[in-house]
Amino acid sequence: MPRESDDFFVPDLTEGAEAGLYLSLFELMNEGLIIASDETILEVNSAVCRLMERSYRDLAGQPLSSLFPNERAFLKARGALFIQGEMRGSLRVSLPGGRERDLSYVAAARIRPGVHALILSPDPVTGLTPGGQRATDTVWPRLAAALDQPALVLDARGKIMAANAPARRRFATGGGALTGLDLSALCAVSGASHESGPVTVTPADGGAPMLGRLLAGPEPGWQVLLLSTVTSAAPVAPAPPAVVAPSLRPTDLDLFGTNARAVIVTDADHRIQSVNPAFSALTGIDAAQLVGQPLSAAASGRQDAAFFSRLEDSLADSDAWQGEFWLRNRKGEAFPEWLSFNRVRDAEGRPLAHIGLFSDLSARKQAESRADYLANHDALTGLPKAHFIEARFNELAPGAQRRQQHLALVYLDIDQFKQINLAHGHAVGDQILQQLAGRLRQCSPRIQIARPGSDRFLALIHGVELLSEVTREANVLHEAVGAPFKAGDASVTLSASLGAAVFPGDGAGFAELCALTATALDRARLEGPGATWFHTHELNTASFEQAALERALTHAVSRNELEMHFQPVVDADTGTIIAAEALLRWRHPDMGLVPAHQFLPVAQSAGLDIEIGQQALRMVCAHAAEWHGAGLALPVSIGATEHMLTYGRLQETLVDALRDTGLPAEAVELNLPEACLLRDHDDLVKALYALDSLGVRIAITAIGATPLPLGRLRQRAVHRLKLDRSLIRELSHADNQCVLAATVAAAEALGLSVQGVGVESAEQQAALQALGVVRQQGRLFAAPMPADDFAQLL
Repeated sequence: MPRESDDFFVPDLTEGAEAGLYLSLFELMNEGLIIASDETILEVNSAVCRLMERSYRDLAGQPLSSLFPNERAFLKARGALFIQGEMRGSLRVSLPGGRERDLSYVAAARIRPGVHALILSPDPVTGLTPGGQRATDTVWPRLAAALDQPALVLDARGKIMAANAPARRRFATGGGALTGLDLSALCAVSGASHESGPVTVTPADGGAPMLGRLLAGPEPGWQVLLLSTVTSAAPVAPAPPAVVAPSLRPTDLDLFGTNARAVIVTDADHRIQSVNPAFSALTGIDAAQLVGQPLSAAASGRQDAAFFSRLEDSLADSDAWQGEFWLRNRKGEAFPEWLSFNRVRDAEGRPLAHIGLFSDLSARKQAESRADYLANHDALTGLPKAHFIEARFNELAPGAQRRQQHLALVYLDIDQFKQINLAHGHAVGDQILQQLAGRLRQCSPRIQIARPGSDRFLALIHGVELLSEVTREANVLHEAVGAPFKAGDASVTLSASLGAAVFPGDGAGFAELCALTATALDRARLEGPGATWFHTHELNTASFEQAALERALTHAVSRNELEMHFQPVVDADTGTIIAAEALLRWRHPDMGLVPAHQFLPVAQSAGLDIEIGQQALRMVCAHAAEWHGAGLALPVSIGATEHMLTYGRLQETLVDALRDTGLPAEAVELNLPEACLLRDHDDLVKALYALDSLGVRIAITAIGATPLPLGRLRQRAVHRLKLDRSLIRELSHADNQCVLAATVAAAEALGLSVQGVGVESAEQQAALQALGVVRQQGRLFAAPMPADDFAQLL
């Protein structure tokens, strides 16, 4: 029904409407309004589009940094607005064509956690009054003056700093001014559970209660109280002409003309009353073709009657609906937009009209994607947030327990980082944190890192078999922190305190380990800058012992303390020695002869495994070449790690050793872990085939400990399978016998040789022979021995 001339537009004052309400109000003003998260532009009004000389689609959903000419300007502005909390100032923004301009801003307090309102203007921000006190910002009184509703600007103590004409008419007694009065002298406000939200206002003069909403105001702690019931109207400037049905005036809503978003207005019965020029530009359909038609006339036909019924149900429940809406263009082609559809009521609460605002769905989805990213990642560094580490822990813990491995949680806290911010500024501090995040992310494949916030990081160490490896990975973290940083003109060196707890020894759950890790971090701080403290006391001792072992290993290579021992591989049917298995030993000056399994994990965690592996390979080739020169053409096997194969230039080292010694490639067999079958690493696969083409034999060790990856065996250049020692040791178990039989059958089907390892009894020898495994190695035949003794055995 036609709207009476004394009815007034009443904005939505319900919960959850703050952002939309700000935008609706600021369409009345020339100031630009940006609603943004810490990183993303969520919404803008038309004035921002004019100030920035960009379309709505070029702004909404884009990174906040896109407003600024460079990253440094963005970081400076973000620090001022969101970290230091400056309420007024000047920003330099970028315009199309590489141009720039300065804009004044007034930053409103958060209208939602993590959501900010920024008011932009080409005019200087109001400065200090001659008396030295800050004047009330002129934006808010002018905004209030443009409203039909009573509006009061309140300071942090509830004193009225500005009031528009409708408020003065409603509350002033005897024509007196309201400015300077306490709000409590005029009315009681109840119902707001936080600093902004819907309220009930009960006038002190006994008048009927009114619905209202508190908005964040122009100063910290200030608020704007907007009321929904009015007694008279302040004039609203007319909008540019548009085709409008007689029942609704464009001046009532002021949504036309310069609004960059497509807008559609319907009456209470959903018949189209008007569309703005942006809608016509979007669809190619003139307003005159739609006025008087049902809302479905603007739709593509994809939405059925049930869709519009659900839309009406939502309006009945909450006066609002939003979602994907398929429009049609002049050619009849369908395309999706995001529609925010709101019901407008008159002063008596009767449905008056509906306003639909369309936004680009791709921009919204980009914004949603960005919001989802920010929910899971730290905005500054891009690192995951702490709940990612929790999820990874819960994912890895069961498998680690089955494999008798360890996981470790490590809190890393930068020592005295606040001093960096004080000395060099937050922009430099942010750059350093970004550089550090990059280092920590790449420092070790066994470390995953997150940033809970501030100058603290959370690390998850996984794939650890020995507790001593945890200490090495902790040292890797220290090394990443300790290398110098360069940010701007500043050169900074940092240290960090580390606290760690280990699963499953210290705790079985993530929450428990986190608490223990935090306690360990507190203890580390007491030890001084750069300290590490483990909840497990043995690790504190082990960390010192490992450091000493690493230092000794570094000298072992240069002092020729490493030597090769050999164990014969025999044909169990004849007792003939058919190959030699090379085993690395360390002749330590104090500890004596140390077997490889006691020092190689430390060497690997210390980054010494490649150098030690290359030296071992050269020694093995030299010994085998001597035997070949003496007429004993015996193949020799030596172990290599996946790390050496992929990153250690293993092929180049082997080619050099074969050339220097004259040993044929066919005389060398490389023992590789089963993991080499499971990886799809391109460099690893290429390395396997390169060794095969060279003539080197490839054997896979520890077969039978896990299910045999038959498909991968067919895809890799593998010649022999070596059974896991545990399978041989427990050969009397029926399950192991079945596994062994199946493994041997599969190997025969694939044309692969099988070798038994760790044979220590005649019963084991006979059981293997019965299955056709005659190639055997173990103490039943001979223990590992020095190269000279092995040569005598031959």
